[in-house]
Amino acid sequence: MKSSLKFFLFISVLFGTGKYGDAFLNLGTSARNIALGQALVADLQNPSGFNVSPAAVGGIMTKNVYGLFINQFGLAEYGSFGMTIPLNKKLTLGINASGLLIDNIPERPDLRFLTDLEARRDSIRTLVLKGFDTFQDREFAATFTIAKMNQLIVNPGWEFATFPVRLPLGINIRILHKELHKIQATGIGVDFGMALSIDLKDVTPYPWLGTLSLGSSLNHILGTRLFWSSDKEELIPMQLITGLKMEQPIQGFRSTLAGYFQLNNQFPDEVQYGFEWTTSQRFAVRMGYQNDSIQGGLGIQFPLRGVPIRIDYSFSGHQLGKAHRIGGEFSF
Repeated sequence: MKSSLKFFLFISVLFGTGKYGDAFLNLGTSARNIALGQALVADLQNPSGFNVSPAAVGGIMTKNVYGLFINQFGLAEYGSFGMTIPLNKKLTLGINASGLLIDNIPERPDLRFLTDLEARRDSIRTLVLKGFDTFQDREFAATFTIAKMNQLIVNPGWEFATFPVRLPLGINIRILHKELHKIQATGIGVDFGMALSIDLKDVTPYPWLGTLSLGSSLNHILGTRLFWSSDKEELIPMQLITGLKMEQPIQGFRSTLAGYFQLNNQFPDEVQYGFEWTTSQRFAVRMGYQNDSIQGGLGIQFPLRGVPIRIDYSFSGHQLGKAHRIGGEFSF
C-alpha cells in the first residue's frame, strides 16, 4: 500500500502542481512564501521571492541566508536553500538550490509479451514474492539571480509635483536537471521581472496611507527546453505573472497588514492571494490560497547575538494528509 501511495504522489507531484518539467518548483522556496499562496510577484526585498519574480531580490542590502524543508506526506523530500549578497548599493546577487527526491517508486513489470493468462498469473506471483524493482525521481534546480534597485523621481504635473518611485529589475538564470528511472534531462531557462512601488502618502493627501507595489515577471523567456538522454525534448512554455501588494501600517497598534494578489497565465482559472499581519516586526500570522488549497502559517523573528533570525511554519490540508513546512532566514 505504501508503494502504491508513493507512486500516486509521484504522479501528483509531476502533474498536480503543474504539467511541465519545472512543476516541482511550485512547492516553493520558503515557508513564508507558501503560507502567502506564493502571490509574491510584487513583494519587494524578499530573498526567497526570486522563484516568482527575480525583481523580488532588488534592494536587499544585507547578506541573507534562508532555507526550507518539506516532508510531503511522509512520501517525498523537498528542500530549498539559498542566499543573497549585495554587490554594491544597487545590485544584489542571489544563489539558490532546490531539489525534490521521491524514492522506492515501484517499477511496473512489462507483461506485454506474456499472452497466456496463466503465464501472467505465475509471473505476477513470482514478482510479488520476490518484490518489485524500484527507482527514484530526482529533480534539481540551481538559480542565479541578479537584481538592481532603481530609485526614480517622477514629476507627472499633478498637485503633488514630484514623488519617489522604486523600480527593481531582475534576471534569473536557472539550470534544471532531472533523473527519472534510467534517463536524465538538463535545461537552462531565463526569467525577467520588474516591479514598481509607491508610497501612497506621497501622491495623496492622506499621510496615513501605506505602500502600493505592482509587479510583473516573464518566466521561461522564449521557452525552456529540457533535453532528455532518450533524445526527446520537453518544452516549458513562457509564463507571465502579474500582481500587486498593498502594505498598510496600522497606527496605534505597532503592526502592519499586507495583502497580496496575483494572476498566472499558466493557471488562467485561478487567483492566488495572501494576507500577512505583522506586529512589532516580531510575530506574523499568514494566510494564502494556491492550487485550490488554503494555506496558513506563522512566523517569529528574534535577535541571536545581534543577528536577526526568523523562523517560519506553514501548513495546508490535502487528501493525502496535512502538509507541514518548516523554514528560516537570517541576515548579517
